[in-house]
Amino acid sequence: MVLETLGRKLDQTIRRIRRLPKIDKDAIITLIQDLQRALLSSDVKVELVFEMTENIKKEAMNTELQRAKRKDFIIKLIHDELIRTLGGKPAPLRIKPGKKNVILLVGIQGSGKTTTVAKLAKHYKSKGLKVVTVTTDTWRPGAYEQLDQLTNQIDVKTFGDPKEDNPLKIAVKETKRALNKGYDLVIVDTAGRHKEEKKLMDEMNKIEKVLKPNEVILVIDGTLGQQAYSQAESFSEETNIGSIIVTKLDGTAKGGGALSACAATSSPIRFIGTGEKLDDFEVFEPSRFVGSLLGIPNIEGLIEKVQEAEAMPDPEMARRMMQGKFTLDDLCTQLKAIRKMGKFKNILSMMGGGNIPDALKDDAEENLEMWETVISSMTQLEKENPKIIKRTRKKRIAIGSGVDYSVINRMLGQYNQMKKLMKNLGQLRKKGKAMGGMGGMNKQAMEMMKKLGKDFRF
Repeated sequence: MVLETLGRKLDQTIRRIRRLPKIDKDAIITLIQDLQRALLSSDVKVELVFEMTENIKKEAMNTELQRAKRKDFIIKLIHDELIRTLGGKPAPLRIKPGKKNVILLVGIQGSGKTTTVAKLAKHYKSKGLKVVTVTTDTWRPGAYEQLDQLTNQIDVKTFGDPKEDNPLKIAVKETKRALNKGYDLVIVDTAGRHKEEKKLMDEMNKIEKVLKPNEVILVIDGTLGQQAYSQAESFSEETNIGSIIVTKLDGTAKGGGALSACAATSSPIRFIGTGEKLDDFEVFEPSRFVGSLLGIPNIEGLIEKVQEAEAMPDPEMARRMMQGKFTLDDLCTQLKAIRKMGKFKNILSMMGGGNIPDALKDDAEENLEMWETVISSMTQLEKENPKIIKRTRKKRIAIGSGVDYSVINRMLGQYNQMKKLMKNLGQLRKKGKAMGGMGGMNKQAMEMMKKLGKDFRF
């Protein structure tokens, strides 16, 4: 198992939570202490450990639950805090199909960066890209030969110039040669360097500026420990780190450095290396990874269960909703959340629509499903800026979603009405007007609206 020691300690903590007959203040304090010991023994930066556990403690102590079990809620808090520290959502894809792409790898000496270049080349080659690697390392003897030997195993070319001692010249010349030869992706290796080596750090900065890569990836040794934070922070100050690859993350690695590096750079982990072979390389999936650490393979099921019980809105999305600035993506997410809460006709009744005929409520239920299908047929730009959806785009969306053209018009019209309504509600809250003045809403509905806008400033 990856990070076996940390995983075992976190698993023990979770098991203790689940065995408790009651979760009270003392139980939460004991849990926090267990978490702190587990993270500190795994070499997570001390300040980061206390920041993480304080966040968990605050939510665990102060959050009033509606229907969710306190035990499940606390497990969700631990999951969410670990995910947040690891960079949040999975790293977005920065490689553009049909374009010329360049990735620059940086890191300290001995992090396994050169081997990672070959692993990365193998991964993207398997995705159908024409890949080439370039080495600019003029400091380490045999750097070119090592990468060439590794990439030969996967039938990928390595460009470089062992006779040239200027890394900047190699980077420009060999990357240009690779792009001119029609390669889709150029993966550039750089010399390993330490944060104290000012000359090498400046060199790395210059290479990034001349190549203008799609992404700079920081390679971090999973066994690095407490030093990881300061090293990652220095690299982040010199270059625009887009994501992280953690190497040597096998069962013996403490792995605290991975958490620290993510926190220092505010960047997500993209891949993890779990061994020396070129196949020992995995796309990093935050929730599955954390679930494995916590000993809960189906962690997403537990998280969804808590979210459904509490109907908790995403804070940033709730802010946009209450300002009337939400996108069609936000709308789709909210539609899915509403459907998880139960039949839409029951929700309408809760919000004061008890006298609406059942036939109309059933129509609304069908609309939810239809709207989800329509939105999924749109481009990301259309979801974020619906104003651009004119006649031609509407026709394409209608064909793609299998609905009538008029459905698109009706949905967009109702979306605009919803934006106005939510903006008005937000303004009422801002002015401090009572929610009770909104006729037709019962107590449950008012609580839902309060929760949507809770703790947000406008």
